[in-house]
Amino acid sequence: MITNNDALLKILESREQRAIYQSRLIKRYHSSLVSFTLNIPGSQKDSELFREIHHAGMIELLNTIKDRAAILYHEVKFTETGPEGYICVNADAIGLKHLTVNLEATHALGRLFDFDVFNDQCKQISRIDVGYSERTCLLCSKNVHICRREQNHSIVELLEKINSMATIYFG
Repeated sequence: MITNNDALLKILESREQRAIYQSRLIKRYHSSLVSFTLNIPGSQKDSELFREIHHAGMIELLNTIKDRAAILYHEVKFTETGPEGYICVNADAIGLKHLTVNLEATHALGRLFDFDVFNDQCKQISRIDVGYSERTCLLCSKNVHICRREQNHSIVELLEKINSMATIYFG
């Protein structure tokens, strides 16, 4: 049986491995990087539904970027801590961050998307860096970090919202 501690350790280890991989890609392609994961609560991060949501986001992101810049490399990985997408782009990281924040705000599943953007020096560009506020909770208007810390919503409530969003989107 997997405990919450085991799940947390796997998530932390996955983040560390992802950071190493991100750095390798940036150095290899001398480019900006968009790293794409999903905002999924709880310890279960990989499922057929989550892969479908990630695929929809990846397709939208690739289509949006290819109209504006040269895509040098892209890849999707499936891990037990969730799907991961990587896109190396010959474009300004600030512009990419604006593009990804807009996608998060306008796509029907965008609230579930987590796009991290890095420049060619491996510096992550935050929402705050480009003039946006921090994310808000999926269920209410509070800052997501505050809401999570205060445990204002159960994982069940959040997963129900995700399922509802997916049902509407995928029909």
